Amino acid sequence: MNGSAQALRSAHRRAYGLGLALCLGTPALLAVLLRSGAIPPGAQVPEGIFQQIGYLFTGLVFLTGAWVWWRSGHILRGFKLLPDSRRPAVILREGLIYAVVLETSSVCGLAYWLLVGVRGAHHVWGFILLTPVLYLALMPRHHRWLEALGS
Repeated sequence: MNGSAQALRSAHRRAYGLGLALCLGTPALLAVLLRSGAIPPGAQVPEGIFQQIGYLFTGLVFLTGAWVWWRSGHILRGFKLLPDSRRPAVILREGLIYAVVLETSSVCGLAYWLLVGVRGAHHVWGFILLTPVLYLALMPRHHRWLEALGS
């Protein structure tokens, strides 16, 4: 493996590890805070306006996922045109951007907890657990970055 390929692999491992740590750490922290009662549950009934807010949060989460999917495709298409020296930094930057953007799902889960609490707990946990799932599904694997160089 040449130096450039090794730098890409190292950058991907770092980006993937940091992004995954963020996308697993935030839901874990929220789980501890919600289950311990440190963040009190909301008392609203998930009907009417509060149901609409839940739909809004769902749309926002899927919008962030679509944006990450679009951006990764856009970045991968232009990856070959970048100088070799910039490629590892781009991989690291993109991995962290995707993780931060996908944290929207956990934030929506927390906000919904503050509104409806245990009455909408299954939706709250769905939002929170979508964070690592979306990251695992949407962060390009190492082979995708290499394929982008070959095409």
